[in-house]
Amino acid sequence: MKNIGYFDSPIGFIEYTYEFNKLYNMQINDKLQRPLKDYQKNSWINKQLDAYFKNELTEFKIEVGFSSYTPFQQEVFQALLNIPYGQTRSYEEIAKTIGRPKAFRAVGQACKKNPIGIVIPCHRVIGKDHSLTGYSGKEYIHIKEKLLNIEKNL
Repeated sequence: MKNIGYFDSPIGFIEYTYEFNKLYNMQINDKLQRPLKDYQKNSWINKQLDAYFKNELTEFKIEVGFSSYTPFQQEVFQALLNIPYGQTRSYEEIAKTIGRPKAFRAVGQACKKNPIGIVIPCHRVIGKDHSLTGYSGKEYIHIKEKLLNIEKNL
């Protein structure tokens, strides 16, 4: 049975699901202002999130579970895990990295389905023209921008 945990971050409340030592889902709710009634913490995940938001952690040591996604999506997620902290890549660059240079739109769709935002850093993927695009729709670009600014220590 998967457990639900929460983390109160500078970009909003984060809800995640985990089982044993594996993280399966992480969603940011920038609208929620206070902890939920049954606020649960998971120390090993929360410690890493806290260190990330304090610029003390540049690489998560959290095992992720994304085996229920397609092989293509898993390739994209794995490529995202290899983008260094504070750097960005375009959707086209990710497509080339996984050996599918014309699949940049499909890379964007895979990023949109990323189940574990922040840990699998789809916020580090930008448009070819260096514009901030994607991140689960235009209404969430501000979260992508905040995460990139945190990583640039702004």
